[in-house]
Amino acid sequence: MSSHSEYFTLKYQKLEGQNKAKAFLLNSATVSNIFKEVAVYITGHTEPPNSELKEMILQNGGSVRMFFRKSAITHIIASNLPDVKRKLWKNDLVVEPQWIVDCVKAQKLLPVAKYILYRQENNIKDIYDSKDDDDSKGHPIPETTSANFVGDFYSNSRLHHLSTSATELRHYASKFQAEYHPSFFPSNFDQTSNMVMVHVDIDCFFVAIALRKKPHLRGLPVCVTHGNPGEKPNSYAEISSCSYEARAHGVRNGMFMGKATALCPTLVTVPYEFEEYQNASQEFYRILISKTPKIEVVSCDEAYIEISDIVECDDESLISTFVTDLRDEIHSAIGCTVSTGVGSNKLLARMATRIAKPNGQHLCMRNEQEFILTQRISDLPGVGYNIEQKLTSNGYLTCKDLINVTQDQLAAFLGPKTGKTIYNFSRGIDDRLFITKHERKSISVEINYGIRLSTLAELSVFLNNLAGELHKRMKNEGVQGNQISLKLKIRAEGESTEPLKHMGHGICDNVSKTTNVSKATNSPTVIHQKVMELIRAFNPVISDIRGVGIHLGKLTSIKTIVAPKDKVSCSPVPCDVFKCPTPAFLGRENPSEVEELLLPWFRSEDPYEHDVEEVEQYLQSLIPYGNISFLERILKTFRKIVLKRNCDEWTAVFNAFLNNIQIAIHKVHKGVLDIEQV
Repeated sequence: MSSHSEYFTLKYQKLEGQNKAKAFLLNSATVSNIFKEVAVYITGHTEPPNSELKEMILQNGGSVRMFFRKSAITHIIASNLPDVKRKLWKNDLVVEPQWIVDCVKAQKLLPVAKYILYRQENNIKDIYDSKDDDDSKGHPIPETTSANFVGDFYSNSRLHHLSTSATELRHYASKFQAEYHPSFFPSNFDQTSNMVMVHVDIDCFFVAIALRKKPHLRGLPVCVTHGNPGEKPNSYAEISSCSYEARAHGVRNGMFMGKATALCPTLVTVPYEFEEYQNASQEFYRILISKTPKIEVVSCDEAYIEISDIVECDDESLISTFVTDLRDEIHSAIGCTVSTGVGSNKLLARMATRIAKPNGQHLCMRNEQEFILTQRISDLPGVGYNIEQKLTSNGYLTCKDLINVTQDQLAAFLGPKTGKTIYNFSRGIDDRLFITKHERKSISVEINYGIRLSTLAELSVFLNNLAGELHKRMKNEGVQGNQISLKLKIRAEGESTEPLKHMGHGICDNVSKTTNVSKATNSPTVIHQKVMELIRAFNPVISDIRGVGIHLGKLTSIKTIVAPKDKVSCSPVPCDVFKCPTPAFLGRENPSEVEELLLPWFRSEDPYEHDVEEVEQYLQSLIPYGNISFLERILKTFRKIVLKRNCDEWTAVFNAFLNNIQIAIHKVHKGVLDIEQV
């Protein structure tokens, strides 16, 4: 036996022994034998907690397995499973924890039918008998290949709003910093000592925005979601934000509507208002930056500011006055209440905000050590269910319980990195830097909803639209990249072609491939060309694709060349506009010379991606300078060559050129060229 397998065999025997010892103690108080034939394996976060479920099962004659062994268990107990385990256990009996609770309450072994966590295809109608999905209600889904599909998806996606808002707000933060504090440089910011950190958090942001126009709903349980209450007992629409009145009923952010309406039948739903969120967020950050340039963007409704240059760290009265005035100003400007916490670092400020909520403020500057020791470990940032379970199983509930535990001891069962973090956090120590300026490392677009394609041609159209969206984002960011990655979600073998969530991706295999380009790019033509090469390398079954993502990495900044807007008469393109030596015609000002050098490139074997990008930029640059007749001559020559060659790659390049140029010409000269696509 290998040392590895021997170790786990011994560990299994040890845990089973401990479990039997606990069962022996509980059996003395056995209530019944309803679980006599039941052996369960409990996985993940459950409600009731794992420990309570174990006690219920053992006291009623059942057994609990510490490790998953298919031959040794009858039921898997779980509230949720990741895709990999759903695939692994798709033929096993996975039931919700409520089955245990209801069996104990009824004092008999109940049928598991209505407690099964995930149904197979033949049972789908039992729990999801409508094609009218919550997420698409009110938002008809266009065809995947439609020109509107990508735009419609992102305009109605809360996840897109949440994932991109922080990035966009960092741009606004930089803009406001330059406007209000032109002499501020992040590198000159001293983060060594005597900091006064303020954590600012808008209360129930999405709900608060909705209630501005619906004041009659104040005081009622309200949530923001795509779904509607009362329509489906097993609705899969997620709640993104809920009021404190809803939370009093047990409703939580991220909960499915089916469960939420069961907990709170009077729950009121309101729709998303993404434009309103964006406007309120920008005003929120404008107010913060008007006070200090020292700001760290967290999300659309949350930020840190450092105010030691405004107030002294030991002047608690002045700090309290500053924070009160700040909260009042934000409330007056956007109509939302704000909670704030103040401490000497980000950890303490955030923990103080938990005490302040809702609509309050809490300062812990004078008694930080006493304050942190009273906090529950589960409330520390980064402490999830698994870490909490490991700590509570060893008797550690509050930070005070860890005061005599060494860092090495924590590292022994949490790992060195997590052990060090928990050790420091439990003592109020936070060495994380206060980040006033972010440097973006990558940029991507991804859609995992509504993807239904049949042919390679349809996929190519969709990828072209997605590449256009990525190009738009990169242009807004002023970046280009050297590394292009394609990520696909492929329907897992044996899974239904239509998952429980209408038009959702269901259980999938995730695959990805990456390619590099020798020169950084943000050209949609180049991106589309490269991802199509990756698609051919994948050779997937097109109809099984359920999600697509394009990722650009190794980003570098670019300086956009802006031509004078008032110069529209026919003038030569300046020779120094382009520095790239290839293709040979770039930067030339004589039309006949350019055309002579351009023709060999048009006739080359393959459209080299860097040349494609440079040529597109060159052709676009002719527009504001008024060289329209020359541009038209080049494009007509290009079209003739493409028609003769009958090459898909060159056809795609020409059509992309023409489409982009027609849009640009129309913007500048209110007209288009008399040229058709190939």
